[in-house]
Amino acid sequence: MLALHFRSLRTRLSVLYAAMFTAAMLSICGALYVAIESIASVQVGRELVSSGAIYDKLWQQRSDQLQQAAMLLARDFGFRAAVATGDRATAVSALNNLKSRVNVGQAYLVNFDGSVTGATSPKVEAQLKALWSPLDAGKLVGVATIGDKAKQVVAAPILAPNLIGWIVFAVDLDARQMRSLEGMSPIQIDAGVIVRHEGGGWQRVAGNFRQPDRESANAIDGHLDAKSSFELQLTPETSFSIAKSLPTLADHDRAALLLLYPKSEALAPYRPVQAVVALLALLGLALVILASWRTAARITKPLALLDEAVGKFAGGARSEVRVEGADELARLATSFNDMVRQIDERERHIAHLAFNDVLTGLPNRSMFQKQVEQYLAMIRPDGHRLALLCIDLDNFKAVNDTLGHPVGDTMLVQIAERLSAAAPGCFVGRLGGDEFVVVQMDSGGRKEIDSFARSIIEAIQEPMTIDGHEIIPGASIGIAVAGGEETDVDTLLRNADLALYRAKDDGRGTFCYYEAHLNERAQARRQIETDLRKAIENGEFELYFQPLFDLKANRIGSFEALIRWHHPQRGMVSPLDFIPIAEDSGLIVPIGAWAMREACYQATLWPEHIRVAVNVSSVQFHRKGLHEVVLQALSQSGLEPSRLEIEITESIFLDSGEETLRVLHSLRSLGVRIALDDFGTGYSSLSYLQAFPFDKIKIDRSFIQDLMTRPGATAVVRAITDLAAALQMETTAEGVEETEQLAVLREQGCTSVQGFLFSRPVNVAAVLKMLEAEKDGSGKRAVA
Repeated sequence: MLALHFRSLRTRLSVLYAAMFTAAMLSICGALYVAIESIASVQVGRELVSSGAIYDKLWQQRSDQLQQAAMLLARDFGFRAAVATGDRATAVSALNNLKSRVNVGQAYLVNFDGSVTGATSPKVEAQLKALWSPLDAGKLVGVATIGDKAKQVVAAPILAPNLIGWIVFAVDLDARQMRSLEGMSPIQIDAGVIVRHEGGGWQRVAGNFRQPDRESANAIDGHLDAKSSFELQLTPETSFSIAKSLPTLADHDRAALLLLYPKSEALAPYRPVQAVVALLALLGLALVILASWRTAARITKPLALLDEAVGKFAGGARSEVRVEGADELARLATSFNDMVRQIDERERHIAHLAFNDVLTGLPNRSMFQKQVEQYLAMIRPDGHRLALLCIDLDNFKAVNDTLGHPVGDTMLVQIAERLSAAAPGCFVGRLGGDEFVVVQMDSGGRKEIDSFARSIIEAIQEPMTIDGHEIIPGASIGIAVAGGEETDVDTLLRNADLALYRAKDDGRGTFCYYEAHLNERAQARRQIETDLRKAIENGEFELYFQPLFDLKANRIGSFEALIRWHHPQRGMVSPLDFIPIAEDSGLIVPIGAWAMREACYQATLWPEHIRVAVNVSSVQFHRKGLHEVVLQALSQSGLEPSRLEIEITESIFLDSGEETLRVLHSLRSLGVRIALDDFGTGYSSLSYLQAFPFDKIKIDRSFIQDLMTRPGATAVVRAITDLAAALQMETTAEGVEETEQLAVLREQGCTSVQGFLFSRPVNVAAVLKMLEAEKDGSGKRAVA
């Protein structure tokens, strides 16, 4: 029956009221108890603070006594003379006499030359030597570790007239000293000293309490030098405590006086009051329980309905309560019904967000994963096929950077709408950024997939107008097909990504199928990237140099530094094979920094009229720190800045023209020369010449190769040299391989030439031989 009574609402309300009144009375009793504890804590805290002040006086008196005694000896003429002249016997005798007179356990002499008199072990000697810095900084009294114990240390300088050493007294912080302090306190306290070294915790060095654990150490740290007491349990029972800092000699050491007074003794006078309060609390609790049993319960039917509805709702079924009346229970039922509807809406919204992209509303990566897993499970070896098209927008970053992210977001929404319209009945999703996927079941043969991919590209390429900006989007597609063979979603997506990269490499705006060799190519690319990282660490790179012949001076005017990679297994790896990978992975930054330093160093070994040219990748320009790399290379090598020439291509200007110009001007301010490489092969070379005053332009080898065969090639070269002369720039012709080309270039006003006609790129040793031969006259080449 008792259990049934407790299941009823009437009983529960009675118990609730009783509990509320009980809680109130317990709170009052607790407040009284806390007040008693607070009063006791304050009173004990005052006594402990007073005891701490007594210890301060004892500490200061003892320190003053020892320091005065040490100062008397330090000022003694004979003692100073003995220390200054190295008369160790006399100094030791005087020190021992003083130690006996002042009753000091240990006394030392720390000499200016680092030697220590009175040390009993190398460890003590090292510890005393370490005190020189704090003593020299003016810390003459404090706690320091001597040997394996913390001691009260007092020092006095020895001046003759300059500082020649220190007299150091060390007094034990032992139990005897603590008992003296305990005897002076009006209450029965436990006194002790604790120290903490850098990186460690508090350790007891004097006192009858146990070593502080981590919790106690945290409490001490939080109340160090506080004027009020706090609770610690370093003895069998909890104690009121204060912690008072003591001076230390080492900067990172701490020391403190810890005074403890048992909490039970502090609260003993208040026990009768606590007993009376407890009795009154019990009587009051009995009265409240009797009164609460008489409390009437309200009608329980609405609550029972609510209880039933909540149970159904917790089980996953939507349930609402019929509302009757207008009282509190009716309003509660109405609120419950509203809550059920709102939770149901939120769950649907959360489920939508979990599997759909917020911006476009398309299924997201999670939904894609689940859907394609289901599709793959449906594939049978009877001819059913699944085609996964991984779609990436071309040059979408440029839209974001130039027109802003709101325009880019609107563009993504419209692209999503176009994809949904172009692929009816197919799964269309957005994986993130500007990457979309289309999954076509029963995709048919290669021709059907080709047609489907072309229709998607054509749909995307339709012009669109956003905020007054006309945009013609483009897209590249990678296609992976799953047939009867067993595969998984990750493998299928990875294959489509590999095909997408191939489509990007093929010029974008097209589609490409995954083939096995693409995976092999990707693995080979990853292996080269891994080997490149090792090559940087193992120093496998070497610089070769190709001379540039000065036509006016009829001699070598500069060398272009060209990097070579000696792979331990593959041998010499072509720059065409590893430079693009280094740029894509960002490894070109440390490789380029090494090449800059090495080129500057090698140039210092050449005659002063010869410059060195170093190619700088666009990746290096777009990463911060190129200015510092060049400055460091020049300062470490000692090369004159005017002898360094940096070669860039106009692709550097494509992404961030203003930032590129800022970096170029900062390099120019150092005195470094700037050359525009492969001039004439881009679309905006003339605008770049107007934007930045280059020191040199290098005519691309394609013009030189056509010089003797294509009509008008000579005129183009002449136009470039005339333009450079008008802008006070030098010109270098690349790829000169025939003497007839050289003659035409000289005639057209080209200032320097470079190519196999003069020399292939050679190593450092060959460069020095070439320069030596030119100096002797035997290496001069007849230039018609």
